[in-house]
Amino acid sequence: MRSLARVLFVCTANECRSPFAEALARQLAAEADLPISFESAGLDAWRRPTPDVGRLHARERGLDLDQHVSRSVPWDDLGVYDVLLPLARSHSRELVAVDPSVRPRLFTVKQFARWLADHPRPRRAAIGPWLDVVAADRPASELIGASSADDVADPIGRPIEEWRAMSADLDPAISAILTGLFPQR
Repeated sequence: MRSLARVLFVCTANECRSPFAEALARQLAAEADLPISFESAGLDAWRRPTPDVGRLHARERGLDLDQHVSRSVPWDDLGVYDVLLPLARSHSRELVAVDPSVRPRLFTVKQFARWLADHPRPRRAAIGPWLDVVAADRPASELIGASSADDVADPIGRPIEEWRAMSADLDPAISAILTGLFPQR
């Protein structure tokens, strides 16, 4: 049996961006039969569902967020993840402030998509240990993202068009991440 790489998407409350990213990544990885698993969590989570508008948009995309309930970042277990992918630079700053050891494995979603274009994973390299070596010396600006363009807009409390814009923002980034992590596929 193949060992699954573990990825954690992180946003503010785990009600919109991170669960949507998780569902989209799961769908794409399953279609390609990739050995990777995805979870999501929030810096502040209150065990709430994805809002109705978000669930509606997920169904439009063939994703199921109907059973999603927000969960908090597992602060004591961040080291079990091969990659931590916050949806905004502020999330990156908070994660690394709490646990500096995650630095090599921490990227904003959009920043990781760009970084992987220049650093595709070698075929047999385990993802987490590979990042521990090749990403350890990244400058702080790369760690947290270079600009506000590295943030995925928060659609919470907004109309469905904002949810569609969020998912359109995530599509190319998640596709690029999967291609960069599994270039041989």
